[in-house]
Formats: sequence, structure tokens, C-alpha cells
Amino acid sequence: MKQSDKERAQTERLENDYEVAQSPVIQKITNKVCGCGYVGSSWTTQSEAKKILKYLKLNENSTLLEIGAGAGWPGLYLAKQSGCHVTLLDIPVTGLEIAKKRAQNDRMSDRVIVLAGNAVSLPFYIPSFSAVSHSDVLCCLIKKQEVLKECRRVIHSSGLMAFTVISIQPDLSDQDRKQAIQVSPDFVESEVDYRTMLENTGWTLISYEDITEEFKISCQRMMLAEEELEEDLRDLKGSMEFEEGKVAWELKLKAFNKGLLRRELFVVKPIKYQN
Repeated sequence: MKQSDKERAQTERLENDYEVAQSPVIQKITNKVCGCGYVGSSWTTQSEAKKILKYLKLNENSTLLEIGAGAGWPGLYLAKQSGCHVTLLDIPVTGLEIAKKRAQNDRMSDRVIVLAGNAVSLPFYIPSFSAVSHSDVLCCLIKKQEVLKECRRVIHSSGLMAFTVISIQPDLSDQDRKQAIQVSPDFVESEVDYRTMLENTGWTLISYEDITEEFKISCQRMMLAEEELEEDLRDLKGSMEFEEGKVAWELKLKAFNKGLLRRELFVVKPIKYQN
């Protein structure tokens, strides 16, 4: 599926991010912030992953689809902890290669499928999964409702989906909205809220959590970890990029503290259609 120029730029940036994420210094920071032990770009912490594991009721009989799987966090962790089979789907190939190697090292290859694909048009033709998860993915995509429709199409009628997103608070002034967009993922804006999107695409809400406070703690941990490893980061990225990143984190945390943005966790099940 053809990508826009901005989407292509996003993919290229992610490819580079996954390359850099394998460096020891970035691994240290990721582990300090998320406690995951995996190469990853998701904001999902280990405690959050355990919560998702419980919400999705994963076990050795489950088939999980992880959309925007990146380098395998948290999809591989969910599979390792539950014994389920997992399909990791994403566009950047670099992250998927890292995930594939991690699955081999963890002796999980027989339960892991790594697949390059676009969530707007999933390459499955029948309901194939008992669970779907995605972490901070929809807020990085233009066609949010189309992705939710595709997730509904490929999940079993008794399945469950859990996902996290960053969203802009409603009814902001133009100035505050501009500030929120400045520090958010590329395609955070949406004409409708996520609850409405879910209703429009065949899902019913089971559980909802506002996890903004937890996210703010993660931001603070990130800033502290980068400060502790400043010398190594400057060697890795260069001083200019380090300084720009430091300012970016400060602006992001300021926007969250001001109440312009929130991070949310949704758990949903498919609406059963009448024959």
C-alpha cells in the first residue's frame, strides 16, 4: 500500500531508531525506563505488559496479533510469558529482523511469525486470532478507523483486543492544541475520539484506564536516564542531537503536566453481528 511522503519519512526514521536502539547505551536507557530487557520503541512498561497479559487472558492456546510490533516489545514478552503463538506485524523491516533474532535466541521461533505488512490492509482472509494488541500505534497512523476495522475483521468473535494510545485532550484553545501537536506522534490528531472510533468499527468497551500519570513517570525516568548516561549519548548521537532531544523531553513533559495530552489503555471485544 502506497505511503504518503510523511509516512515514508516516519518509516525511515523508525528504521534508523531500531538500528540505534541496539546500542548498549540505548538498551540501558530502555531497561531503566520500561524494565523490559528488549529492544523497543514502545512506551509499554513491564508492569503494563503484565496488565495486558491478564486483560487478554493469554495462554498456550491463544493466537496473538501484535500490530506495529517493532523489534518485538511487548509482543515477544507476552508470548514468552503466556506460551501463546504470536504474529508480529509492522512495516519497518529492521525492527522485525531484530524481533526474529530475539525469538530464535529465546527458542520461540516455532511460536513466532514475523511479517512485514500494513495494518490498514491486513494479509489475513479469515478471522485468525484470539487476541490483538498494539502499543502507541494508532496515534502514529493516519487511517485509525481503517486499522480498527481490520482488527475486527481478523479476530475471532470471542476474541479480545488491548491497546494504548496518546491523544490530545478535547476542547483546547488553538494555542494549547498547537503546543500538544508539537510534542506528539506524527499523526496524533483525529476528528473523532477513540471511544467513538471503536463504536464505529464494531467494538465494545470492556475496560478503560487513563494511564497519563504512569506515562509522565516514564518521561521523568527517561530524562533522568539520559542525564546519567549523557557522555555516552553524546558520543553516540552527537552533542547537537543530544541537546535537541533534551529540549524535546522537557517540552513533552510540560505539555502532559499542563493537561494537554493523555495516554490511555483500552480493552475491547468485538460486537457480534446478527446473521
